[in-house]
Amino acid sequence: MKKKDSGGMLANDGKIVGLLNKSGEIILLNMAFLLCCVPVVTLGPALASLYYATMKSIRRERGYPVREFFSSVKRTLKKGILLTLLAAVWLGLLFFGRYYAGTGQWKGSPGAGLYDALIIVSICVMIYVFPVLSRFEMKLTGILHLSFLMSIRFLPVTVLSIAGSAAVVLLMIYVLPIPCISFVPGLWCLALTFLMERVLQAYTPEAEPGEEQWFDKKL
Repeated sequence: MKKKDSGGMLANDGKIVGLLNKSGEIILLNMAFLLCCVPVVTLGPALASLYYATMKSIRRERGYPVREFFSSVKRTLKKGILLTLLAAVWLGLLFFGRYYAGTGQWKGSPGAGLYDALIIVSICVMIYVFPVLSRFEMKLTGILHLSFLMSIRFLPVTVLSIAGSAAVVLLMIYVLPIPCISFVPGLWCLALTFLMERVLQAYTPEAEPGEEQWFDKKL
């Protein structure tokens, strides 16, 4: 008869030890993410790689989180920087136009509403851009087009993702900025995978017979 593990939850493969290991991995991954955000223009590759490593290593337990993170950074660096700059310039122009459309002789004009609509649509698209970059090999136009389709088709996921991301930003700025920054982005990314992965799976082609991909497992 097989003896029960006397260690219980505190054994090497117990629930508590497993939870502590996951927590440590999330914190290390979060630190790697923050480090890659320092140049600012690398924010896009850092976001894409945080999602990639969280999904692959934290949830699917394939590879080492930090190693997978930097592997993804190297793979997505060029496109990620271009997408970051594009997003910054585009949103900057929209907010600049919105400011002037809502002041002076233009105050109350239909132009302000148009800018508001463009800003909302842009944010909806951008919530998907970097998860898409993390998963698919596409040109920039393909990434933007697919992200736009996802934002419309999965509107409830879009709204929840934006609301959660906004809450995380406010939490880190106004509530507990120093303690939260060490783990909240990584923890939110883990939560986000449960929403986002269902969207990505809807556009992920099936693997060839006999070929296994780390993201093939059904949620």
